[in-house]
Amino acid sequence: MELFAILATCAALSGAATQTEQPVSSSDCQAAASEYQASLQSVELSNEDRDAIARVAFAEAANQGDSGLAGVTYTIINRLISDQWGHSVTAVVNAPRQFEPVHRAGGWRQLPALSPTQRTRVDTIINLALDGRLPDLTNGALFFQNPDVVRDREAAGTVSKGLTHFGGSTPSAVIQDHTFYASINNARGAGSAVPVRVKAERIPEPQAWDAYGQARDKELKQAQAWDVFTTGGAGNTVIIGGKEE
Repeated sequence: MELFAILATCAALSGAATQTEQPVSSSDCQAAASEYQASLQSVELSNEDRDAIARVAFAEAANQGDSGLAGVTYTIINRLISDQWGHSVTAVVNAPRQFEPVHRAGGWRQLPALSPTQRTRVDTIINLALDGRLPDLTNGALFFQNPDVVRDREAAGTVSKGLTHFGGSTPSAVIQDHTFYASINNARGAGSAVPVRVKAERIPEPQAWDAYGQARDKELKQAQAWDVFTTGGAGNTVIIGGKEE
């Protein structure tokens, strides 16, 4: 199995009642986690890279809170690590027909520039992620969509039939209105793979006996404590034509 599929499967296996068609061993999970953390630590981002990630994150998830921004940010970083959409952030975010706001604008540079506060919010998420202080809540996602929006477009005939949940793919996580996937059915081009059969849920409060869940919850709370920009809502200010609105 591919790295991100293993990560999603391991996340699913952390729930006692979860079933999967492609089980992996605890050693597989540990090896995948180590490989992923090493890959994160090796990521080097320029100021331009961070600007690109921030603009795309806000274009996709401005109304999804900090967790939604983190989901899009991690998806971009995961794609960068995977090398399936290019070897640079620019290549990843400008890949044809991948991020709808970028596609419609004609490139990430055509997206609205962010205010200093908005940029700092995403920079904080990036820093926490690369430092290993903010777990990947998407569980290794390489794709995401708002299934309600896609379903409405299917009904209206503006997108291909069967695009909702990428042809019936099973999500690796649900964050606010967005659903994330480590792999998808009927992928066109890069990233095609048999989907991992996992049950996607919002992260529950860990049980007292769940040592893994308690550790994950503690790590996440420590990460959130560092993020002084967690507002729980979307930023509304963007800089258009040099004027803040």
